[in-house]
Amino acid sequence: MTGIESLGTFIIAATIVVITPGIDTIMVLTRSISLGKKAGLYSALGVSLGLIVHTLAATFGLSLILAQSALAFSIVKYLGAAYLFYLGYKSLTAKTNQTEIKSIEVKNTANRKLFLTALLSDVLNPKIAIFFLAFLPQFVKTSEINNPAPYLLLGFIIFIITLIWCSFLALMGSKVATLFNKNKNAESRLNKMTGIVFILLGLKVALTKR
Repeated sequence: MTGIESLGTFIIAATIVVITPGIDTIMVLTRSISLGKKAGLYSALGVSLGLIVHTLAATFGLSLILAQSALAFSIVKYLGAAYLFYLGYKSLTAKTNQTEIKSIEVKNTANRKLFLTALLSDVLNPKIAIFFLAFLPQFVKTSEINNPAPYLLLGFIIFIITLIWCSFLALMGSKVATLFNKNKNAESRLNKMTGIVFILLGLKVALTKR
């Protein structure tokens, strides 16, 4: 009825893929450790919704362009790498702030920014786009291969798995953060560590081959 084949196998395979450490999980962990639980949860939502974008791209053939065009792949790859470099630079140069932000408007703006940066880091990763293009069709019945519904449902399942896992990481990371926060120099150290991680991830993306 859904056009999906071997749903149980898909859920197991998708879970293994999701929990395997990558850019998304590292971003959520570093955010939750350095900025707290809410920052980690907003980042978790951002990277998870990024997978919906990749699902739509795979469903309607946009990922095929990245798979077949070296130029398109390179453009997206270097945009993603540059964005990660930018995030790394911002973390390395961030000034520590020990005062509590009491303005709800400022907090909401910061949360939206965390969400959007996480979303963009996921969307601008061409490897995820190619993966979705190769992975999803394996679990779609041959008779439904041209039907977008099975692809969308499979993508939604991955979104749910990712959201649950990344939210768990955010909560665990925030607990670690409480230990770091007892040290007055922890925020500065965490910012530098996060910056270095993002720059290394940017290098990894930049060196990615099709």
